[in-house]
Amino acid sequence: MAITLPNLGAQPTKAEPANATTRNEEFQPRTIPEDAYPGLDPEWRELWNTHGSHIIRSDEVTLEEYREDPTKYSFTYATHSGSQSRRPLHPRHQPPGEIQIRIYSPAGPGPFPVHFNFHGGGWVVGSLESERAWCRHMCNEVGLKVIDVAYRKGPEFPFPTAIYDCWDAVKWARQNATSTSINVDPESVSFGGLSAGGHMSAVLAHFARDEGVPIKLHLMIVPATDMRYCHRRITRLDATNCPYPSAVELQDLPWSPLGREQWFLKYWLGDNDKTQDRAFSSWIMTPMLAASFEGLPRAHVVTAEFDLERDEGEAYARKLREAGNTVTSKRYQGVPHAFAHYNHPERGLTKSFEFIEDTSKLLREVHFG
Repeated sequence: MAITLPNLGAQPTKAEPANATTRNEEFQPRTIPEDAYPGLDPEWRELWNTHGSHIIRSDEVTLEEYREDPTKYSFTYATHSGSQSRRPLHPRHQPPGEIQIRIYSPAGPGPFPVHFNFHGGGWVVGSLESERAWCRHMCNEVGLKVIDVAYRKGPEFPFPTAIYDCWDAVKWARQNATSTSINVDPESVSFGGLSAGGHMSAVLAHFARDEGVPIKLHLMIVPATDMRYCHRRITRLDATNCPYPSAVELQDLPWSPLGREQWFLKYWLGDNDKTQDRAFSSWIMTPMLAASFEGLPRAHVVTAEFDLERDEGEAYARKLREAGNTVTSKRYQGVPHAFAHYNHPERGLTKSFEFIEDTSKLLREVHFG
C-alpha cells in the first residue's frame, strides 16, 4: 500500500549538468573469462556473461539518459507487486514535500510487527519496485507488515534529504500505529536496506538511540558506511587513499567499478570538491565517524565477497561489536554487491534465495522470538 505525503511547497534543488562518459561506438561486451576472479560464483559468472556483459552501465550515461529507460542499464527483475493507497505524512526535518510508501500487509486482524525497507540505488535511482520481491516474501513468510519507503533522491533532493525522509516515515508510522491503514505494534519495529539503504539504516539506528525510539533490529545489507575513498578527486585507489582492501582489489570490476560509485555520489553529494569534502566529514554520510557506538539497537550486517564495499561493512560490524552491541553478520561468498536483487525465478542466484530465507528467519526470530 503506498502512502503519499502532501506537497507543502518544497522546491527541488536544481541539478548540475553532468557529462556522459565517452562510449566506444563498437561496444565490446565485458565477459568474464573462466580464470578471472578466482572464487567467483559460477552462477553469477554465467548470469553476467549471458545477460549483463553487453549492457552499458548507468555510470556510462547521464542521469537524464538513465531516467529515459532504466531497464536499458540493468538486468535484474522484480517478481512481486504490492497494493497501493494514499495518506498524508508530514516530514519535519528536511524540505517539506511528498514521499510515497508501500505497505505490504499479511492476513489477519493485527496489530502486526513492522519492518521498514529503504531501497538501494545510490540515493539517486531505485524505487518501490526495486525490492518488492523481498518485501513480499518477508510479509508472507514472517507474518509482519513491511513498509517500503520511496525517499526523495538526488540530484533534485541532495544529501541528506533521503536520510530524514526515512526517519520521518518510521516516526510517522509509529505515531499512527493504531490507524486502520497502518495497524502495527509501535514496540515491534525494525528497519533495514541495501547499499544506500544499508547506509541509512546505520544512521537511523543512531537517531533511534538518541531519540529513545525502540528498534528491534537494524539490518544493513552491503552497506555504504565509509565512502570517503569514492571522493570525486580520487582516480585510482591504493593503500594510501583507501583503508579497505576490497575496494582497492575490486575497483575495476566490470559490473560495479569505482567509477560507478562516484557516479552516484556526483548526483547525491554534488560534483564539487568542497561540497563532497563537507559531506564526507559528516558522520551521517560516513557512519564510521559517529561519535559513539554504544547502546545501539541489535544489528545484522550482510556483505558480499566480490563487492568494493565489503570491507567497510565488516569494519562497521566490528565497531558495533567493540562498543558492546548485539551484532550478527554474514558474508555471502562469490557474489557481487547487489546479489540480493537477483531473485528472478529464471535469472536468479542461489545466494539471493539463501539471503531471502536467512532474513526471513532473522526477522521472525526478532519479532516473534
